[in-house]
Amino acid sequence: MPIMKRFLLAGILVLSFLLVAGIAAPAHAAQFGDDLAAKVQELMKSDVVSPQTKACLSCHIQYTPGIVYDWANSKHAEMTPAALADLYKAIGTPEWADKIADKFKNYNYVIGCYECHGMFKEADRPDVIENHFGYKIVTIVTRKDCSQCHPKESAEISWTWHATGSVMSPFKPWYLGILKWAKSQGADPFGDAQAKALYEKYFPPYLTKQRDVDDINWNFYKEIAKAIMQYMETGQENDIVKMLKEATGMVTPYDYDWKTFISPLWPASGVLNTTLLNKMGIKIAVTSIDGNSKAISNVMEHPSFRNGYIYHACFECHGTVVVPYKKETVTINGMQVNRVALWGWPNNGAARLDPDGSLGTCTACHPRHLFSIKQAREPWTCGQCHLGYDHPHIEIYEESKHGNIWDVYGKDWNWDQIPWRVGVDFNAPTCATCHMSALADANGNILVPGTHDLVKRLVWDQMHFFSIPKGIIPDKMQQALFYGWSQLKGKLEDIEAKKNDKAPEPYKYPVFTGIKIVEDGGKIGETKFPRLLKVEYTGELAKHRAEMEAVCKLCHSSQWTENFFRTADQNMIDYDIVARFANALLQLAWKEGIHDNKNILDEYMEIMWYYIWHHEGRRWRNGVYMMGPDFAHWFGIVDTVMDKLGRMTSYLYTALKIKQIETELQALKQAAAGAPYTPELAAQIAQLQRELESLKAQLAALEAQVPVLKSQLQSLETGYSAIEGDVGSLKTDVNTLLQQLQELSKQLEALSPQAKEIQKLVSEIQQVAGQLQTIGQKAETANAKAEEASMKAEEASNKAGQAISMIEEISKKIDELSSKIDSVSSTAYTLGAIALAAAVIALGLSIVYRRS
Repeated sequence: MPIMKRFLLAGILVLSFLLVAGIAAPAHAAQFGDDLAAKVQELMKSDVVSPQTKACLSCHIQYTPGIVYDWANSKHAEMTPAALADLYKAIGTPEWADKIADKFKNYNYVIGCYECHGMFKEADRPDVIENHFGYKIVTIVTRKDCSQCHPKESAEISWTWHATGSVMSPFKPWYLGILKWAKSQGADPFGDAQAKALYEKYFPPYLTKQRDVDDINWNFYKEIAKAIMQYMETGQENDIVKMLKEATGMVTPYDYDWKTFISPLWPASGVLNTTLLNKMGIKIAVTSIDGNSKAISNVMEHPSFRNGYIYHACFECHGTVVVPYKKETVTINGMQVNRVALWGWPNNGAARLDPDGSLGTCTACHPRHLFSIKQAREPWTCGQCHLGYDHPHIEIYEESKHGNIWDVYGKDWNWDQIPWRVGVDFNAPTCATCHMSALADANGNILVPGTHDLVKRLVWDQMHFFSIPKGIIPDKMQQALFYGWSQLKGKLEDIEAKKNDKAPEPYKYPVFTGIKIVEDGGKIGETKFPRLLKVEYTGELAKHRAEMEAVCKLCHSSQWTENFFRTADQNMIDYDIVARFANALLQLAWKEGIHDNKNILDEYMEIMWYYIWHHEGRRWRNGVYMMGPDFAHWFGIVDTVMDKLGRMTSYLYTALKIKQIETELQALKQAAAGAPYTPELAAQIAQLQRELESLKAQLAALEAQVPVLKSQLQSLETGYSAIEGDVGSLKTDVNTLLQQLQELSKQLEALSPQAKEIQKLVSEIQQVAGQLQTIGQKAETANAKAEEASMKAEEASNKAGQAISMIEEISKKIDELSSKIDSVSSTAYTLGAIALAAAVIALGLSIVYRRS
């Protein structure tokens, strides 16, 4: 057989093999074992890896091999920055390729150690290590650094709470103090040119920039970090350090270990700072394990208690403020290593504030050094933070039908495909599908644009006191300073009054506007469909809802989608009514002096209200929109209303009755003033006083549960079962009390003119009966199916057999084709061979690329 003919036939055979192999090949499967070790050695010899990165690898393969092998498994080890242009084209946003940093547009090496740690974006950041074995590097790769190759993703995420969650939560007092100072200096996003310039200097400049176009960071923090580092190393106070002391009462946000703040942002602070024992003059002597002894009336008063839990609770998800505080040389593995000492590190919280002013970190969802798209799309990546009492999103998802499908088929999905093709690469939504992903048809045509702006497809804020829309910017401090608006406490009807007439569109209001609630579903008792109130959306909110509905309609009909959101939106209305009622009860308790609002998180009704809006009320709302019936019902509205609201109501009723009885008793004593009590009246007054003490004891029993209930906020692992014992201890024997009061009523009938009033009061007291619900946590366990592995093996065997059959069939075709090729002229034969060979090579490269 001529050589060219053999080449042609061999090409056909290779093509057949590639087609068979490509059918089931994953897009980018991480590899482990000896093949991965060999891959690292190949990369260290390859021309696609920069000399600087090779130097890093040669050392770190000895001392931190885990990160080297992770990197070798990543797409960073296989792609140059220029490949990002093709990615942006694939998701339908080719214009973002122009925003890739110039130094990377024609860069010939893959992304390795040096490209991230050595080619950082801003040279003047304070955490630069000037000489790390001959290289200038940084320890922390920030969002600004990632933005050099990923400008779209960085800009979009900067407009979310994932960027501001640290300064909005644990570091709020420090951050707010700085912003208030900046405003006092004339900073104003809606003022003249000078005021705007000051605003952009001192604030994260959301209100003068364009959403999802401009990348927002807090650049002033870079100057603060420089000043703090200089102060820590030299003791020298420059103007920034003086400002920090004046504006915040501290230099770094860590100075007081959160001992002086009481906030629902770190709810344990309420009972840790309780004032109840101090009011009674009670002091408890506590000696800590470091030998420090002190008599204290609350835990926070002990000098050795430092709120260490915050580092491993709040910060793990919300992020830290990373403070560089000195340059040092240390001995590591026998080598002298220069480094910058950092506090607030290590941390991968979503909204970590870095020394270059970056708000938020990419590694919260794309953990280093694999930076996997698959991992970011997996539900449990979100579930790492979005779980537990207050926002059990992952548990709700697992209960839903979407989660059920993912659990069964997710292991076979094409997780790395870009864009993600509905029904082809996956067959049920994950968190990323609904909130972020670029979704396409089988041919890669974009159906729903992708976004890292997590507000883009949302309407309601389901996190705070009442039902309101999402904030126009993710900075609640700026909403307060420039609109007088509280995202925590705001109500829908208050939005119009908070309009800032100086602000340009779209920043006239502190939240997205365009919600109108109308009666369109028939009144109660009327036969009419569709039922329930209707929420009409306009403006930007209409776009948000339409984009989420577009995701739903890729699998569901229009009627399915519209009816679902109609019933879901009614729950926002229902929750809001319950929340307003409960909050009004708390306000009444404060007004009547039953509770003291100087500490808003240490007394009974205060903690019940916290649970309503921060725990059970969220579970109710989240369970509705994410299709988790158990969380919408048992862990949601039932716990909200039957448990927490029921407790608030019973407590308030009992406390108010005590006040009324005390008033009546005092009036009875005053009426008899100046005259001795008859023996009968004296005995009855004494009996009434004893009954008052009994009622007070009931309240004391309730209040005694406050520390126990509050301690559950400090650990998600406590579980619902722990509450059962608390509930049991609150039960009181009301029957005995009622019998005593009935007997007292009969005896008082003939004693004084006030007896009728007392009898009326006794009748009212008879209505007191605290009905307490015990709750339990539903535990679901998934049993592994032993047959699954066997089925997979059998399926693989069948596919292999099919592949062999296909190859055998192709071999027969080759023989038939061979005789036909003999009759083709030499010139035509040669051209045909070259063309087919080129096609084979192109298709082969395509399949190999897809597998990689």
